[in-house]
Amino acid sequence: MGSAHDDVPELRGVPKAVLLAWNLAPATTKGPKPRWTLAQLLDAAVSLGDRGGIDAISMSGLAKELGSGTMSLYRYVESREDLVVLAADHALGTPPRPDGATWRERLRAWVLDLRRVYQDHPWLTAVPVATEPLLPSYVRRLETGLECLGDLHLSGPRAITVLTLLWTYTRGDVEQSAHFAAAADGHSTQFLAARLRVFGGDSAFTRVLAVLEADQPTGEDEFLDAVEIILNGIESTDAHG
Repeated sequence: MGSAHDDVPELRGVPKAVLLAWNLAPATTKGPKPRWTLAQLLDAAVSLGDRGGIDAISMSGLAKELGSGTMSLYRYVESREDLVVLAADHALGTPPRPDGATWRERLRAWVLDLRRVYQDHPWLTAVPVATEPLLPSYVRRLETGLECLGDLHLSGPRAITVLTLLWTYTRGDVEQSAHFAAAADGHSTQFLAARLRVFGGDSAFTRVLAVLEADQPTGEDEFLDAVEIILNGIESTDAHG
């Protein structure tokens, strides 16, 4: 039996999860009245991911969280893959309108809010990147980012490149910080430097050792410094464009 959207060429082949995210998939009409709304299910799925990582988001895990039978959840979501996609969209959410008098201030606010979301929901960094561009949360954040860049009058492709660069760096920074924190196991950078000296001796990796043994900026300071480098590059490119 064909989909209700088979007569819309642009929607052919679009995953059911994406249609659900855009409220374009029909609600289930068979059986008893649904016990939960889709939003309530996704709240629970996001909570599972926040506590146990992306692997914790499963149909059986969600059923246990809700005190339900697993099969009853298939009325809402067809597969575990769809559940992860919808939970990711739910977690990424709608961005606030960035405050700021200048494009730099607004874009900085945009990227800091994006970083906050990834830090609050670190499992989002494990969601396949190819999944994001079709989700409403991604498009809304892209729209807001383009608005932040409006005063620069960049070409469309260049503006998208700027936002993709910032988005990719933000996502990667959160993921890398989590890996480093786990690898360090609570040890200071000075301890890691001492360990590296055991591995390679005092004469090896002198530049790396100097960095590790120096006073370390906080995670947010380091992140903002990198963002400022990117923003300076945008400003320089615009000035010479």
